[in-house]
Amino acid sequence: MKKSLFLLGVAVAALTSCTNNEEDVEQILLYMESIQNPANFRKLASRISKKKPILALKAGRSAAGASAASSHTGSLAGADKAANALLSQSGVIREYSLQNLFATAKVFANCPIPKGDRVAIITNSGGPGIMATDAVCEYGMQMAQITDATKEKLRSFLPSAASVKNPIDMIASAPIEHYKETLKTVIADENVDMIITIYLPFLGLKDIDVAKALMEIKAEHPEKPVIGVFMTKSEFFSTLSDMDVNMPFFMYAEEAADGLNRLNQQRLWMERPEGQIKTFDVDKARAAEIIKGSLAEGRAQLTTRESIDVLDAYGIRVCKSGFATNEEEAISIGNSIGYPVVMKMTSKTTSHKTDVGGVRVNIQSEEQLRAEYKDLISKLQERGLLDGLEGVIIQEMVKGNREMVCGIATDPQYGPMMMFGLGGVFIEVMKDVTFRIAPLTDIDAKEMIKSVKAYKLLEGARGTTPAQMEQIEETLLRLSQLVNDFKFIDELDINPLLISEKTGEGIAVDGRIKVRLEEAKETLAECCGMCSCCH
Repeated sequence: MKKSLFLLGVAVAALTSCTNNEEDVEQILLYMESIQNPANFRKLASRISKKKPILALKAGRSAAGASAASSHTGSLAGADKAANALLSQSGVIREYSLQNLFATAKVFANCPIPKGDRVAIITNSGGPGIMATDAVCEYGMQMAQITDATKEKLRSFLPSAASVKNPIDMIASAPIEHYKETLKTVIADENVDMIITIYLPFLGLKDIDVAKALMEIKAEHPEKPVIGVFMTKSEFFSTLSDMDVNMPFFMYAEEAADGLNRLNQQRLWMERPEGQIKTFDVDKARAAEIIKGSLAEGRAQLTTRESIDVLDAYGIRVCKSGFATNEEEAISIGNSIGYPVVMKMTSKTTSHKTDVGGVRVNIQSEEQLRAEYKDLISKLQERGLLDGLEGVIIQEMVKGNREMVCGIATDPQYGPMMMFGLGGVFIEVMKDVTFRIAPLTDIDAKEMIKSVKAYKLLEGARGTTPAQMEQIEETLLRLSQLVNDFKFIDELDINPLLISEKTGEGIAVDGRIKVRLEEAKETLAECCGMCSCCH
């Protein structure tokens, strides 16, 4: 059995003490309640986990404080999501109970890292074989395609009633010899990366004898993971605990599938490219001046116009637009852009525009734009909100039904968190979003986009134009650079990031930025226009 190191209340210093230079330690188990230095933890864990598994039980999953956030990103974020993102980006396998932690440790202690995710199932009962198949597929792994040569060899000794397709059902009468020969044959199949062997007690066959036979074959062929599922009495597992075993055994097929999934997760992490933090040519000085304008008026919340201008300064694709303070200016901009257009109010006192009817879409003509403008002013006046109105933004209307969201929320301990997912008005209902800790690498950005269920929509479902994936990835990376340059940004939303039906571009249709006021004032007060902060 491989040697494991179990650290309680682990901090970065503890992780440092068990670096990957200790060759006799094959895996590291962590119990922790906090991560005092997330950046250093990420650096150390990312390096160690490339060579050996790190399993973590992170306690304290409270999302306290999220309800106080004013942005969509902030309200969906939370302390546990931040921890989960950090562990994921560090290659750490997170477990949610001691039982699962030690079960996974048992798998890593007795199994090599597989070369792929193709699973073969050997059973003496059809039902458990089907349940194991379901569990394997639910984890996204593949059922191995058994070669014809393997099938032919299996048929040479298994009874005619047996099934040599995967899952391989030897039927209830299978003796120990069939278990040994079947496992030996399946291990040799080049299409098989991992194996689950299931035993149910039939016809007086003793469970411990079958287990010993399987371990005998495993000792001869250590190159592939093999997990035993023995649906038998608990005394069997008590007996195993006193033996020197070379493969893990579980009571249920779902536990075995979970163990194989963890092995595969480690394989994918070890094969994962390091990734690069990219730096783009942006107009940092312009963004700083825009933010200074808000600070001069004592506002932590930037207006819609200011937010969009900051995004534009960082090279993020925004709608063609113009700002108007009266009806005639709005008409002039609308005629210049071309119809249809969208009109959005921008206010120093009202941030959620849709709640007050401050967004008017699909305006088809100059006459309709006049009518919508007058109606907006009238509605705001009725609600006593006219004093905070800064003006209206007239934007090109981008046609598309796919609305995504990306943003930034700041966790007090972990720092800036990036979010991406399904946006629009249902963002907080569907919650199809994912988080990563900034700064993002290019690999992080790719994984964020692929990890949400809405990814299939981006690929071009039902004949829609496929989204420009690289452009959306770049949008996330530019946002990461923005929050790294201006670390006082507390929250940021682009909702929606509308996917153009014509070009597949992700276009920032709306934006909201909130800063930590005193920190922003202190930082930008030092800007002179010539220093590195400004350029």
